[in-house]
Amino acid sequence: MSSIVVGSGALAETVVGLLCAAGRRVSLVAPSGKVNAQKFDSVVIKAILQEDSEKKIPFEFVDDLRNFKKINVTTDLSKIEAADQIIDACSADETSLFSHAAKAVPNATIISLNGDKSPIHSNHVSVKMYSPICETKTAKMFTNSKVSKKTFDEVNQLLESLGFTVLSEEDSQVADRLVQDMQQVEKSSPLSRLASILVNPLNTPVTPSVQKEQYLLF
Repeated sequence: MSSIVVGSGALAETVVGLLCAAGRRVSLVAPSGKVNAQKFDSVVIKAILQEDSEKKIPFEFVDDLRNFKKINVTTDLSKIEAADQIIDACSADETSLFSHAAKAVPNATIISLNGDKSPIHSNHVSVKMYSPICETKTAKMFTNSKVSKKTFDEVNQLLESLGFTVLSEEDSQVADRLVQDMQQVEKSSPLSRLASILVNPLNTPVTPSVQKEQYLLF
């Protein structure tokens, strides 16, 4: 299975890293003004690959940069090869790059990560990954009557293969409210302090109480 990630920046590089760590063949297509394909380097991708290697082989230092070198980075649309998915991680000024990539590989499933986009065909799904992506590993797929069930199933399987939990429509609504509430909390010092107090006990391991031995005096 192979994927093309279109875009530059942290979102695109994070997705490339996750795909590469999952053993998928991945290409990064980025604007020439933002990425040097010949001298491409990414702290984000390397950190993801390093952490993945350490999980697979615990207690050993593994310099897993061999997978990093397998990533095909290009700024030349003519060098795009066929792929199963095109993942749209473009910023607002990179939309034309995405359009050209979609035309270059017309049969690929398209996954847009920048909000609920109107699908350009039945194989186009919009997905939201909750930040911080690597820590939450949580996503939601936007439903749309124009998108085929086969495409939804394919994207769902891809996300699960990357270790993501895909939220139901009901759960995603709750998650969205939580995110909005937390954004408001961060703007207020008293609320931030309250949230910290409420959350910290949840992260503290529960120590079972030890029953004191009772002595009977005769």
